[in-house]
Order: sequence, then C-alpha cells, then structure tokens
Amino acid sequence: MVDSNELQRMARLVDMNRQRLVEIENQIERIEAVQLEHDDTRRALDSLAKGSSGHIPLGAGVMVPIPKSSTTIVDFGSGIFGEKTPKDAEEMVAKRLGDLTELKSQFEAEAAMLTQRIEELATTFERAASSLSNQQQPEPQTEQSQTPQEPTTRRRRRIGSELTLDD
Repeated sequence: MVDSNELQRMARLVDMNRQRLVEIENQIERIEAVQLEHDDTRRALDSLAKGSSGHIPLGAGVMVPIPKSSTTIVDFGSGIFGEKTPKDAEEMVAKRLGDLTELKSQFEAEAAMLTQRIEELATTFERAASSLSNQQQPEPQTEQSQTPQEPTTRRRRRIGSELTLDD
C-alpha cells in the first residue's frame, strides 16, 4: 500500500530527474557549439598548413592577409599561450575535438539512463496513484440509497372539506 507521502516523494524524484535531464541536454548543446567552433578552426588551420592563403577578420569589415610563413598562438590551458605551426595547432585542436566528442557521448549516455529512470519512476507513480485512488473510492451504494427519496409531507386541506385542484 502506498500513501500520499510516498506519492509526493516519487513525484519529486521524477521532477528532479527531469530537471537534471534538461541540464544535461543544455550541456550537450553547449558542447555541440564548441565542437562546431573547433571543427571550423581545425579546417582553417589545415588549410593554412597546406599553404593556402587567406585573410583574418579583425572586425568592422576589416581583414588582414595571412603571410605564407605564419605561426599561430595557441592557448595551452590555464591562460598559458605558446607559438605553434599551423600543422601542430591543427593537431592540438583535433585532439581537443576528440575529447569534446567523448565528453558529449558520456553526457548522451547519462541522458539515456536518466530518461529510462524517469520512465520507470513515472510508471511506478501512475500505478501507485491509481491504486491509491481505487482504495479511496467509496463502496457502491445500493439502489435504494441511490434514488432520491421524495418528501412524505402531507398537504393540508383548507378550512372545510372542499377539495382543490392541488389535492
């Protein structure tokens, strides 16, 4: 037998798991945005490593040409920057892209597990709620108590014994 406190606890669990699922989905969206940025950077660095020329946008419609013998400045982490060739920088970005893909797959696996857990909890909650509502329903009444009883008051006669249309 499940009481209302247990139902409330299950409802809170379902709600908390749904909120966690939304957070994970938001993280996955952010990772996808960073993956797109890294992929664009990797392709640009690959083009530079192959000797392609191009321009770097500064903003406000202004671009600077890229010299043939250029190096890149790369963030190694914790605010430490270093100079790398375009090929080395491309390899570094490709490694980061692989790490992001792995992280995304971990979040997707966690989201799948949470979805399954939510479905299980919701099914359990629905069964418990229906059994609780079945227990709280009053027993069906007999036919006599279901039909409304008519009042058994007698009408008074007027003074005298004359009958009227109401009698």
